[in-house]
Amino acid sequence: MRNKVLLFPLALAILLAVTFRPPPGQEVPPPPSPAAQEAPPPAEPPDPEEPETTPSGPGPPPEAHVIEGCTVTWYTEATCGKAPDHPAYGITASGLPVEEGVTCAVDPEVIPLFSTVYVEYADGSAGTFRATDTGVEGEWVDIYTPDYDYAILCGMQRLTVYWTGPEE
Repeated sequence: MRNKVLLFPLALAILLAVTFRPPPGQEVPPPPSPAAQEAPPPAEPPDPEEPETTPSGPGPPPEAHVIEGCTVTWYTEATCGKAPDHPAYGITASGLPVEEGVTCAVDPEVIPLFSTVYVEYADGSAGTFRATDTGVEGEWVDIYTPDYDYAILCGMQRLTVYWTGPEE
């Protein structure tokens, strides 16, 4: 009897997985970039004499360093390896608290701490962040978000990243 009770939920789970799986050959579209979800459409076309801006502010200055194909991911306090009762939970490597839309983690050997980081998303929009955290290696930018589901939705992307150092 006990085995029959356990088989029913297992069979139901398999049935649901097969039923809601996309048909073979049909790809699931990639998630939209974070800026695309947050930015309202422009009210009027920009003045051609004004500098081009993105939803998060002006684009990178001409002297910015460029990393083509940079790995970009998203993280939360819960995924940074510290327990919620840890005294440094939500505190970055620089000592500043994480802040949505501002904080990103970098490898300080590639991008110095306190640099301004511009991430150009696949849809042409961009985001501007401050490199105040570490925990990644190489050409990698990890952007803070408080929403775990959003971080998973964005996944891992290869994007163009620009940065200017704090002294520049």
